[in-house]
Amino acid sequence: MAEIEERVVPHEPGLGESVGARWRPAGFLLALPSLAVFVGVGFIPLALIATWSFWSFDPDTYWIKPAWSFASYAALLENGRATVFLRTAGLAALTATASTLLAVPAAGVVGLLSGPRRAALLLALFTIPFFTSGLVRAFAWRLVLGRQGVINNALMSLGIVETPVEWLLFSDFAVLLGMVAAYLPFAIVPIVLAFKRIEHSVIRASQDLGAGFWTVLATIVLPLVLPGIVAGFLFVFVVAVGTSMEIQLLGGAGASSISIMIDDVLRVVNFPLAFAIATVVITLLTVLIITANRALGLSRLFESLGI
Repeated sequence: MAEIEERVVPHEPGLGESVGARWRPAGFLLALPSLAVFVGVGFIPLALIATWSFWSFDPDTYWIKPAWSFASYAALLENGRATVFLRTAGLAALTATASTLLAVPAAGVVGLLSGPRRAALLLALFTIPFFTSGLVRAFAWRLVLGRQGVINNALMSLGIVETPVEWLLFSDFAVLLGMVAAYLPFAIVPIVLAFKRIEHSVIRASQDLGAGFWTVLATIVLPLVLPGIVAGFLFVFVVAVGTSMEIQLLGGAGASSISIMIDDVLRVVNFPLAFAIATVVITLLTVLIITANRALGLSRLFESLGI
């Protein structure tokens, strides 16, 4: 009888599995032009930058020549460049941490407590700051944080302070505030995707078994959205490492970052050193992302999509 049932009801793949297998070759061919453009405009310039970082500067032509050397990499730790590396990484880590802490509850409301229409509306609201130039957004903070800005005027009008608070502008606080405001949506989107993958039946089952709000949050919700939290942190961290706009406009004349350091090096036509700085940053960020993926399983964000 068991043999008859096995013949009558053979094993068939699930609907999602069969559809995914059927569409995978066609989907790959459809994405092939985009992949070719991505490799062409993304990886080839990076490969050239990494190669040119080992070349030497030719003072006769004011360009680089294929004379292989590690001199540019040896110069990375000279003239305070190591301090700039550490300061940029620290500021980016603070920005990513603050953005992630703010993004988790916001993403929870969007991904777990909102229907499709409200979720789309809330996500659109989070992207409104991107409708204008980042330069304008950063400059607007100078009008808010300056000596005659909105905050100082309000504090003096209320009698809280007698003179303007100086550290509000041209400080690490101002840079951190401007960067969090600019890059917060980069943390929200992956965390929303993680919240969307949580089955409501799992939460209801845990509540039926007597688990309270904090127990459900700590033992079910947070472990399930951890890949999204890490992905959001990394998105903000990578963008913050490469930015210079907020640091130049809100950090004051003495503020520096990796991007500003590369710009300064290019101004004195030390191209191999600029390429070496960029190569080291790209390598470290790539290692960081690969390590985070292997340790925390960032690829789980795409499991439900059948990728």
